[in-house]
Amino acid sequence: MTTDLNAMIGRNTGASSTTPAAIVIVVILLMTMGVVHAQPGFTQTGIASYYGKKFHGKKTANGERFSMWGLTAAHKTIPFDSKVRVTNLDNGKSVVVRINDFGPHLKGRIIDLSRGAAAKIGMIETGTARVKVEVLSDDGKADHEKSKGNTAFFQVNVARAELSGWGVQVASFERFDNLLVHLDRLAQKGIDNAHVQMATVDGRRVHRLVVGGYETEAAAEWKRKSLAEQGIDGFVFRIP
Repeated sequence: MTTDLNAMIGRNTGASSTTPAAIVIVVILLMTMGVVHAQPGFTQTGIASYYGKKFHGKKTANGERFSMWGLTAAHKTIPFDSKVRVTNLDNGKSVVVRINDFGPHLKGRIIDLSRGAAAKIGMIETGTARVKVEVLSDDGKADHEKSKGNTAFFQVNVARAELSGWGVQVASFERFDNLLVHLDRLAQKGIDNAHVQMATVDGRRVHRLVVGGYETEAAAEWKRKSLAEQGIDGFVFRIP
């Protein structure tokens, strides 16, 4: 599976090719940032959320159909098909889930559970819960057999662009590999006008994923609603 990274900064539709310097920059970034995926024995503590009816029957990031009643979950670094124990630290209830999706997309969340899994640990009413995540096993496949998870290849084209008007921000990532995976998901949905803005927030480098820009706020709002129908949340903002 490949994707076209339309920009490290953005897309320039008039660009005819990717410069060698741009390719070198991307390769150096990938080498120096390091892609570290959670393996058996990995533990993590933080806030869990859940998703259900809105996404029931839609495709997950690994290609299967999401069932809100299944015991599955979304995580940003744990490989697909890994078994994970999630324990609600407020009531001690636990559930073992299988990772089959990429997420969560809201800041401050470490894992998104299916509704069925959330019910098992008593977090339906609260919507979120403080949990401990423990990786019990990976998917058992050698790294070279994985098309997603531990190993992935992306076709990268970089061109600088000047954006103005209005845009829809759909994600923000510190990790560059998470950015690539999300860009790939957008490309699979036919969304080809995605741009990447490199920004510094509270002294940390972040990569904002923006669809746009549009001449009017109304046009950007129409696009936001269209993206929401495809399961992609975002917000409209004025591009400075």
